[in-house]
Amino acid sequence: MLIRPKQNKPNLLTKNNQFHTQVAIQQHPIKWQFIRYLLKAIPAATAEILFLRGVTIGTILLAAMLLQPGVLLMGLIGVLAAVIFAKIAQLGHTYLDQSAFLFNPLLAGLSVGYLFQPALPAMFLSGMAGILAFILTWSIAHIWRTFFYLPVLSLPFIAVSWIVHLAAYRYAGLQQAIVPAYVYAIGLPIPIEGFLRTLGLIFFLPNIWVGIVVAILVFYNSRIQFLLAISSYFLGTSIRGILTGTFAYVYYDPSALNFILVALAIGGFYLIPSPRSYTLAALGVSLTAILSEAISVFWAAVALPVHALPYNLVTMLFLYVLGLAGNRWLARNPQASPEKTLDLELTAKLRYQSIGRTIALPFTGVWKVWQGIDGQWTHQGIWRYAYDFLIVDDRGQSFSNSGLHLTDYYTFQKPVLSPVRGWVVQVVRDLPDGEIGVVETNNNWGNYVMLYDDRGFYVEISHFAQNSIVVDRGDRIERGSLLGRCGNSGYSPQPHIHIQAQLTPEIGAATVPFSFANLIVDGEFHPEFTPATDSILEPVSIDRNLSQAFTFPLDTQLHFNYLQKSRICSELSATVKMAASGSFYLDSGKAKLFFSRHDDGFIFHYLEGEDPRLALLFLAIPKLPLARRQSGQQWQDYLPIGMVTTGWHRVFYQFASSFNSQLASAHYLGEWKSPEMLTGVITIPGITTKILTSATFTEDGQIVGVVVGDRSLIRQ
Repeated sequence: MLIRPKQNKPNLLTKNNQFHTQVAIQQHPIKWQFIRYLLKAIPAATAEILFLRGVTIGTILLAAMLLQPGVLLMGLIGVLAAVIFAKIAQLGHTYLDQSAFLFNPLLAGLSVGYLFQPALPAMFLSGMAGILAFILTWSIAHIWRTFFYLPVLSLPFIAVSWIVHLAAYRYAGLQQAIVPAYVYAIGLPIPIEGFLRTLGLIFFLPNIWVGIVVAILVFYNSRIQFLLAISSYFLGTSIRGILTGTFAYVYYDPSALNFILVALAIGGFYLIPSPRSYTLAALGVSLTAILSEAISVFWAAVALPVHALPYNLVTMLFLYVLGLAGNRWLARNPQASPEKTLDLELTAKLRYQSIGRTIALPFTGVWKVWQGIDGQWTHQGIWRYAYDFLIVDDRGQSFSNSGLHLTDYYTFQKPVLSPVRGWVVQVVRDLPDGEIGVVETNNNWGNYVMLYDDRGFYVEISHFAQNSIVVDRGDRIERGSLLGRCGNSGYSPQPHIHIQAQLTPEIGAATVPFSFANLIVDGEFHPEFTPATDSILEPVSIDRNLSQAFTFPLDTQLHFNYLQKSRICSELSATVKMAASGSFYLDSGKAKLFFSRHDDGFIFHYLEGEDPRLALLFLAIPKLPLARRQSGQQWQDYLPIGMVTTGWHRVFYQFASSFNSQLASAHYLGEWKSPEMLTGVITIPGITTKILTSATFTEDGQIVGVVVGDRSLIRQ
């Protein structure tokens, strides 16, 4: 007997609903896009309350709050009310990218749910609290950012919470929340239960089970954060126990959450993790212990809770003082974890040493540094960052014949080229060239050209020959443009080129640090360098094909096959996009690889997200000088240790690098084996095994593929 398989009949109702849903999405794409964005922004903002990052972590936190659903409901009402207000007020959607605009309304709503049972009056109060927290965040954030360069933190929520407390004295329709007794104790040692309860209380859920979930998430996100949280809690409670003379109540005091928040903020988020940041965090916790007691005594008169006010005050004061002092350990771009911040910041200190003022050499051919930075004659004090160049022969002499005449000097009348792209802002051209060995003290700079670089600084070049300058004030110039010819005007005992960088256009202004790009120094190629006195230099011309090939316009798409052990595993498609900050990145859908290209080179900065395929481009070509490709040409770079290690090796290196910064970066050595083949060697501190990389290019500079170990990308 033939039995036919059962066939499901089409569900017309389901198909009809799907049809209407698709039509609605097509008719209102902006609205649905906003909703999807909002559903990601709320969990992300929830995670940032505890200096965590990510939609997944935030979603788990929100799910843990379901243990007390009434509190979560009030928090979500606060957020939604703030979003509705932003829509009505037509404030745009940019606030969704800034977590404080959502987590402050969330905290305001959670605080209402912590105090009162879910009911219509409490819901109304939660919505109004969320709107007020949003307005205060918008206002305070502008003031703090404009005048103090400080984050807003949770200060708006604290103000709103006090308003709610005071207003609630007049409202008889609110019913006090009842928290089940089991959430306060589960039989663990009192200090441990106190720690877990405090972790939950940060989200207005003094629930040990919630605290356990939070502790696991903190440990998963960062071992540094976990140790900071534990050590700060027990340091703060110990200080309070010793000063008050009893430990009977310190583990039940809700203000202990300030200890954890201060340590996380100072120890590993706003400062680069290091023994210095840990010490400052311990000092911050100690101050918080005293400050919270003082505030609680004062606030008790009006029955207001301390909340996170001590954390806000201590953190802002520390950041403001450190900012005023220009502390170099302040994190410029805090990442998803202290470990990732270490990776990025410490490696950046090695990778970017010119402060963005890299210029070309102002000549062609082989020259010598006659006087460098902190030179023995005139490069002193505010004029210390400057260079003098001249030409010497095989014997080290700068002249031929007797050397008594200007024409005897190899440097005299040699072309002087523009080292930057920008504008000519000042020119003096008619001063006479001085005699050999005689200097002009009334016009020290002689004939000079002052250039403005488009990146925001000035370059001054001195001692041109009389009437040799061929540019005028207001001219637009490119790198390599002829400016004039070398002479001996001004304070110059023999013909030479003087060059310096400064922040203002006045002649004789204070100099600032700068470096030179793509040059050979004493026979060794450097993509960027600050040469010493007596160094022999030669500029390397730009490879126009390579420069053109690594110019990626917006929406450019790169397609690769991803291979492992020579087997195709998947495909990688990356699109060039631009962030709100103006930074460019390759977007694979799973991660963003940020990059920049300038006149001298192409560089990958950092990888945001997780995509091992996209990371191969970073590992194989972290920095690419756009100079003429020559076999044997080498250069060095550094990679974040998290890019080249995995598992427990990564955990160890990232944690240990907070104590020894040399462990935060892997060393990269790149070399052109031929104009079409670039090889690299990555060395990890303390590990003998090296990672070998390679990248292949076409003759016109197009990338063909990259190989890292047994993994590779082949351009489609």
